[in-house]
Amino acid sequence: MGFPESARSIFFEEADEHLGILESGLLEMEDHEEQGTVDVGLIDKLFRSAHTLKGASALLKFNTISEISHELENLLESFKAGSVTPDGRLLDAMLSSLDTMRNLLQMTHLPDYEQTAILHGMQACQMLQAAQSGDYDETGSVDAIADASGHHLGNSVKVGVDKIDQMMNLLGEMTITKTHLLDQLGSVEVMKDEIDFARERLLREVTVFSERYEYTNPEEKGDEDSSESTISDFDELEFDRYDELNLFSRKLQEISSDINEAVISIRSFFGQVSVDVEAIDRMTTEMKERISEIRTLPVDYLYQRFRRSIRNLSRDADKQVELRLEGGDTRLGRTIIDGLFDPLVHVLRNAVAHGLESPEERKANGKAEVGVIKITTARRGNSATITISDDGRGIQLEKVRAKAIDLGWVTPADKLDRQGLIDMIFRPGFSTKKEADDTSGRGVGMDVVLDRLSSLNGTVDVQTVEGEGTEFILQIPLSLIIINVIQFRLGKQFFVLPSTLIEEIQDVTALQIVDDHAIRQGESYRIIDLNDKFNVPMTDSSRQCVLFVRTLGARLGLMVEEIVSQEDTVIRPFGQLLADMPCFSGTSVSGGGDIRLVINPTRLLQVIDQIQHVDVPLRGTQTSMPSVKRARVLVVDDSLSVRKYASLILEANGVEVLLATNGHEALEVLDEERVDMIFTDLEMPVMHGYELLNEIKRRDNLKMIPTVVITSRSGAHHQQKAFSLGAVGYLIKPFDEDALIGLIREHTLCTI
Repeated sequence: MGFPESARSIFFEEADEHLGILESGLLEMEDHEEQGTVDVGLIDKLFRSAHTLKGASALLKFNTISEISHELENLLESFKAGSVTPDGRLLDAMLSSLDTMRNLLQMTHLPDYEQTAILHGMQACQMLQAAQSGDYDETGSVDAIADASGHHLGNSVKVGVDKIDQMMNLLGEMTITKTHLLDQLGSVEVMKDEIDFARERLLREVTVFSERYEYTNPEEKGDEDSSESTISDFDELEFDRYDELNLFSRKLQEISSDINEAVISIRSFFGQVSVDVEAIDRMTTEMKERISEIRTLPVDYLYQRFRRSIRNLSRDADKQVELRLEGGDTRLGRTIIDGLFDPLVHVLRNAVAHGLESPEERKANGKAEVGVIKITTARRGNSATITISDDGRGIQLEKVRAKAIDLGWVTPADKLDRQGLIDMIFRPGFSTKKEADDTSGRGVGMDVVLDRLSSLNGTVDVQTVEGEGTEFILQIPLSLIIINVIQFRLGKQFFVLPSTLIEEIQDVTALQIVDDHAIRQGESYRIIDLNDKFNVPMTDSSRQCVLFVRTLGARLGLMVEEIVSQEDTVIRPFGQLLADMPCFSGTSVSGGGDIRLVINPTRLLQVIDQIQHVDVPLRGTQTSMPSVKRARVLVVDDSLSVRKYASLILEANGVEVLLATNGHEALEVLDEERVDMIFTDLEMPVMHGYELLNEIKRRDNLKMIPTVVITSRSGAHHQQKAFSLGAVGYLIKPFDEDALIGLIREHTLCTI
């Protein structure tokens, strides 16, 4: 048609809005039909919408829609003038013409649109003219409920380009800042440990020195150091010698230097963290506000469509139904609203077909002839509760049981409690009607409602009283963009569960579990050990917890190995390849980049008795590869900077690192831990490197460990001494990464 796609998109959104206004207004006119009065204000409102729709469609060359709008405009003008009185048949024709326009708007992409539009437009205009003259045939109307079911919100919203640009810029800034912050957070604990270690070392050395020399004459000399024999062949310039005062002075200088370096690093780090956190806080607040403006709609948008559905359903079933709507101003995410229409319409169909009695039956039971269906939406924290209730006959549990026996799901001898029978209605293929019709859902069961809610991370509960009515309680998140979850651990694998589904978390030691059941607040919950069901070996049972959830009316306690955290995250649904995975509704990515499976209690309940175990891929495992031994290395040096530098290199190559500040500490570590290799400095207080080499050579349990000297002494005499005491390598500071890693590969069986 030669118009920009942006102009067409805006028109489609505007047309959808005006069609909604017209439909809602015509239904309101029908409600007041019996009073015989005409609301001039309402007719003016509808006339403006029809007039605007006529002009906009003509401008974009959608001439058929313009012509139908013109006929509606003429009828509304006649209503206002009083020359034509709106009656049921005329309103039916007008509503049917709205359906025609909706269908035409959805067909604009078809190659034969022009011919199809002319044909349908001519029929709609003739239908309106015939209805005005009293010749309208109701059987020729469009199946409104079928059309309404196929009507969705579309893929676009009317948002200014400047708002989208602002959001994208904010999102880019936020992502960069968040990534930087997450990278830095790992340094906090390391710096804290270094500060604590240096502080304890300072206090310990000062205390020892004070106790030793408080009443001693500084001029007196103690016995000769027993280590002198190992370095007697070096003069004073070739190897540093220390007395007690020199040692203490050097330790104070080193500790002060190390603490100063760590404090400077921490000050700089927290300065940057403060800036980053303030920036993230500002951007998050602004982003939430903008997303709330764009991505949410009032539930009243859904309610408009339900009024039309109930109108047609009640006519088809020959029942009188009053629809009451509450909480229409509650706002939900656009994706949630779009996904809720089908399951809610199906619940309404079942309420009309199965729940509400005929007027004669209601009158005989002392009820009003008009049945009431009530939809209430209310916000509960980060979730919304939608309650659909009716005052009909309730779920006839005996019929449910009989149907389950006919289907072979249970035997007459099986004993099912009330909740077990209610759960039957959610099984695929279940229906108590012998013949399917449009009102009852064309043979489609309540399992589609369950599946759709599961995909929205929602749950459904059913309460029914025979002879009084039924209540479906749907709990759904406000939005699918950001979901608050509880992260928990099974073995080494992490999982998440939306927090809106959790009633309470308790430590397993506080519960009395008997026959896989526990009592909470007077109600029995079935306890499911997820380690066992997911076939994940348990690593630590001391922190086990139970997450209490309720779904399909059933009460479950999910036993997990450890609760890790609570956080906001984005849940991504599975692709087509993994769409049929039981128990899970998607994946979530943690701040560290790990992928976590999202537990879906509703689906878990459906399959838990049908399978023994669900195989879950364990984190970091590769069943086709043999296990690889990870290298473990001890670094011995009195300098914090050298220890840190060597640790960074080794850990980056997958090596586990243990640390010691002198030979004496190194021997203590070796008494407790197994290592594959040792890197040691020469000149250290308390016990220097040559003494450590000598002690390693002397001990049978240590002499097989390859030891490498790392020192700033490059003389041949120093190297010869080291090799004579059993060193397998000698690196001169500053050393490089390749040399360090090369020695591990050469002298150990570990793979790096």
